[in-house]
Amino acid sequence: MKKLLLTLLLATGLFASPAIHKTEINQSIKDYYPLLKKSIQDNHMNVLYELDLLDKFKKSGYAEKFGKSFNRNNIEAIKTLLLCNGFVGNQVSNIDPDMMVLCPIKITLIQSNGKTTVTFIKSADMSPNEEVAKLLKTLDQVIVNTIELTHDKYMDQAAANIGPYDSQFEGN
Repeated sequence: MKKLLLTLLLATGLFASPAIHKTEINQSIKDYYPLLKKSIQDNHMNVLYELDLLDKFKKSGYAEKFGKSFNRNNIEAIKTLLLCNGFVGNQVSNIDPDMMVLCPIKITLIQSNGKTTVTFIKSADMSPNEEVAKLLKTLDQVIVNTIELTHDKYMDQAAANIGPYDSQFEGN
């Protein structure tokens, strides 16, 4: 019984802390963001929503409400992006619609001391379905490549292999 309880506690801890990918960029968000937006497009994704989170906090009065507790880390900017890769999203929804809980993809940019940290939660290990996990593993790599401003040839091949009925796929 103790072993079962220990196993459940460990498993719960693993699910409560998914793998977070973190990349340090030696640029401000202002300088890095235009490059990231181009990389998002080059890697066949779209920005669905973007939020200047720190600005939103300030405009909501949190600085006054929380006083000395507000922004103790002296963060200069926080931007959250919701992204979509229509090709992978469509395939995931065709295989296991419940896994659409992972769509859209959230990327967070945090600027401190003029440098930007980019994070996102990897999703590959979140599906028990092997086919979906394989797609999500590829998507995780596409996101890493996007953040690192490199181009992912997989998405070019995937877009090229869509049948004539789906030829309207372009950059999604």
